[in-house]
Amino acid sequence: MISSHSRFDFGTLASGYDAWYETVTGRMHDAAQKEAVASLLPAQPPGKRPALLDVGCGTGHWSVFFAERGFEVTGVDLSPEMISVAQGRHAPHCRFVAADAMRLPFPDGEFEFASAMAALEFVSDASRACAEMIRCLKPGGCLLVGALNRLAVLNRKRISSGSGLYSAARMFVPAELRGLLSAFGRVSIRLTAEKKPGAFIVATVKKP
Repeated sequence: MISSHSRFDFGTLASGYDAWYETVTGRMHDAAQKEAVASLLPAQPPGKRPALLDVGCGTGHWSVFFAERGFEVTGVDLSPEMISVAQGRHAPHCRFVAADAMRLPFPDGEFEFASAMAALEFVSDASRACAEMIRCLKPGGCLLVGALNRLAVLNRKRISSGSGLYSAARMFVPAELRGLLSAFGRVSIRLTAEKKPGAFIVATVKKP
């Protein structure tokens, strides 16, 4: 399914989307991304599972990571095909629902954390999607964003390849992502370290 709010129909890729993570390159970048994300996530005390909203969850790859880090995860994606693959994981502490990032079906202040991992590149209005996620956070809650760095060699190659997926993306540079998120609170930002400049930008912003 695709709507005016999506730059690409991910339903066409759902069945084979996770294969990239099994490649040598995929494993390297996945490890670097998770290291960067983990460095910005607070450790969760035993017995406490804060609620985390994972927007643009796709096949649930990151949702599972967040659950393993101690969160109770609700993953949402516009693509029913992606949600079907995610549900097929039967991952503990994860639930998945089809929903639009521009119109999240949750009340104000329901979650302690929200994430968008390589998702804002594919929405028509990244600021509106961020505002929706912030709306769903409790006061003092944290928004975590992972974005493809347009300056990185890997992503420049992806863009120049003319692939439908990456030609549809609106990738960021670090200053652009900081500018986008600074409208919502104080921003912390870092890049993955596998190469310079890192291919993935990770940022957090705390809701006032």
